[in-house]
Amino acid sequence: MSRATAEKSITGRKRQRVTITDVARLAGVATMTASRALNRPEMVSEELRGRVLHAAAELNYIPDRAASGLASGAGLALPVLVSTLHHSVYVQILEGLEERLPAAGYQIMLGSTDYSQEKEERLVEAFLGWRPSAVVLSGLDHSERTVRLLRASGIPVVEIMDLAVTGETGQPLDLNIGFSHGQVGGAVVEYLAACGYRNVAYAGTLTEIDPRSVRRIEGFQRALKRLGLPHHLIGRSDLPSSLAVGRDLLSGLLSEFPELDAVFFANDELAAGALFECMRRRICVPEDLAIMGFSDEEIASHLYPALTTVRIPRHEIGRLAADLLLARLSGSPTDQPPIDVGFEIEIVQRQTTRTPPRPPQEKP
Repeated sequence: MSRATAEKSITGRKRQRVTITDVARLAGVATMTASRALNRPEMVSEELRGRVLHAAAELNYIPDRAASGLASGAGLALPVLVSTLHHSVYVQILEGLEERLPAAGYQIMLGSTDYSQEKEERLVEAFLGWRPSAVVLSGLDHSERTVRLLRASGIPVVEIMDLAVTGETGQPLDLNIGFSHGQVGGAVVEYLAACGYRNVAYAGTLTEIDPRSVRRIEGFQRALKRLGLPHHLIGRSDLPSSLAVGRDLLSGLLSEFPELDAVFFANDELAAGALFECMRRRICVPEDLAIMGFSDEEIASHLYPALTTVRIPRHEIGRLAADLLLARLSGSPTDQPPIDVGFEIEIVQRQTTRTPPRPPQEKP
């Protein structure tokens, strides 16, 4: 084996990284031929590709993707920055991305911003050092430096889980797939009001640093004011989302607002924690108190009673984001308006809220 770049192993000893040249020498072919056999198999014979694959396996060869990216001007890495890893809201989005990107040769690099623009800025700077082909970001709100870095990079950017709406958000950096959080807040109020609830609260975590939560609360309160209902019933927590935090949020709301008859939680995990607290207190749901979640996570349908929630098409968001990026990277036209994937409430109505009355049927 030829002397390659020396690196230290986990034992502290120097080791030699296997290169494509080493694979080619063992297979008895030129370096370019070995590279084609691994990356463009249609350009070589089956017999030759078999020799190269056998040599690569014997040497435990791992392709140097960073070097490939430097050679081509863009890497195969594709960073995806999500807002949190504390609950499963992003899992289906990642699954949608995974359906498309690896098959096209791109590998996802995951980062979590913890709802911090400063942390997002550091992650963007670090990931851009790998010369990625594109970037996926959660939301539309970023620091000025993050925006400058991404614009200067010239790579495609898709912002997900929020929708550019005039008067509600800023303009997208590039591609945008999501839904209006302000409209979600308003639709939930209208739904609960139609069910007969009059003292409706919102409960969430990080409600002042998560811009999407801020917009959801604003839409929620606008709708309450429009209907002439109390709009000051808000429960907040600075802790990451969990079942325990959902329990504590409900306890705090019931203590401060005993007239409460419905609560819209920022996610299904919080709502599940509140539902468990209702069971402990022997509060009848939905007769005495309505509980409503957001995002339609797996736990929602397995609770008893099953949780009424807002469904957002998370898997579709990931799949659409991947398709848009792959189209852009293949040279398709760049003028793509924001894509509104919408949301659903009544379709996933379950048992933690009453049913709104049906409108009277017209007689024939």
